[in-house]
Amino acid sequence: MSQVNHLKEKADEYLRKHRINELFEDICTAICFKQPEDIEGFIIQQLKLKKEQGFKTGIFSDEEIDNVFTLFDLKKDGFIGKEACKDALKTLASSEYQFNEIDEQNIPEKVDAATFTRLCYSVLGVQKQ
Repeated sequence: MSQVNHLKEKADEYLRKHRINELFEDICTAICFKQPEDIEGFIIQQLKLKKEQGFKTGIFSDEEIDNVFTLFDLKKDGFIGKEACKDALKTLASSEYQFNEIDEQNIPEKVDAATFTRLCYSVLGVQKQ
């Protein structure tokens, strides 16, 4: 029985190390969202994108990004603070990789909607819907 547990632990470690579950979840989510006609071609495209950009991509519309910004713009003055910006970005993040990327960013003390959108694209690798 311990041999079986050891093999399972090694398999689980391998899956975590190479982020296999996250990879498949991301691709399945993208398939459901985009509903491509050529699923195999789409999967290949997604794998190439992951290879180029790592686990950064997400699919959001500009309206969704604007809505997140608006939720964090509590004063409704068109700006959010640095920490609010990080928190807002984290609501769109879908991986530990993205959370780490957000924490490492040099974000200005005041962020407007256009800057927030640019950060979504550059830091999170957000793709337009």
